[in-house]
Amino acid sequence: MTEPEKPVCLILGAGAGIGGNTGKRFAAGGYHTVLARRSDQEGLDRMVREIEAAGGSATGFLINAVDDGTIEELVEAIERDIGPIEVCLFNLGAQIGNRPFFDTPHKAFELGWRMTSYALFRLGQAMLPAMVERGRGTLLVTSATSAMRGNAGQHSHAAAIGGRRMLCQTLNAEFASQGIH
Repeated sequence: MTEPEKPVCLILGAGAGIGGNTGKRFAAGGYHTVLARRSDQEGLDRMVREIEAAGGSATGFLINAVDDGTIEELVEAIERDIGPIEVCLFNLGAQIGNRPFFDTPHKAFELGWRMTSYALFRLGQAMLPAMVERGRGTLLVTSATSAMRGNAGQHSHAAAIGGRRMLCQTLNAEFASQGIH
């Protein structure tokens, strides 16, 4: 467990950009930051060391969020071993490249959905019950322009990120009155 007064911030998609920088900022603000990403153990370890060298606290996990059970197991382990998740940033991307429609395989289209919308759905089911029970919590979700308008060659990404935007709206409609932002 982290210090009892130290809130926990989970970053799913803690790469070198938005995810990693957000994790560093929350750590600087007094949170124990849990960084999760799919690959690059060396980069993940470096990010944890940078946070700790700056006086913060962090833990890193490599997970493949597409695999069933991985998000759920991560949330359970954090709640059990580190502390209650107060804030979560869902920053998983699903860019599969610029491909003409007829060159987009079914598997690639589905992968975009699994990473972008379905993984967020699974995170919500794993994390929101504890937040509701506590009467507070924040789920931040990154997005992209393609959530509002599609571009040629971005069929999988636009469909997936548009679905993520609508899922966020429905989560807000259901959970805002229960103290979840």
